[in-house]
Amino acid sequence: MTASDGSQGSHFWHMSFLARNEIGMTAQSRSGHYTPDPGMTRFDAFEEIHRQVVEASPYLADAAMLSFDIQPNKL
Repeated sequence: MTASDGSQGSHFWHMSFLARNEIGMTAQSRSGHYTPDPGMTRFDAFEEIHRQVVEASPYLADAAMLSFDIQPNKL
């Protein structure tokens, strides 16, 4: 999700989740930057980013996704 040289990816993304925890429900969010491979679709990028997020935070595997956005990382 992050380039090894510290530079930012071509796109910024954000995901938010609603998940169960020990005391009930919790809202969680994750964000970062990403450079899709040539020819990737928005869905392909979503699937890859979601896979990486769940790999890093396995308890989000069964969480309800509330939102996902990916935009070019430019102002």
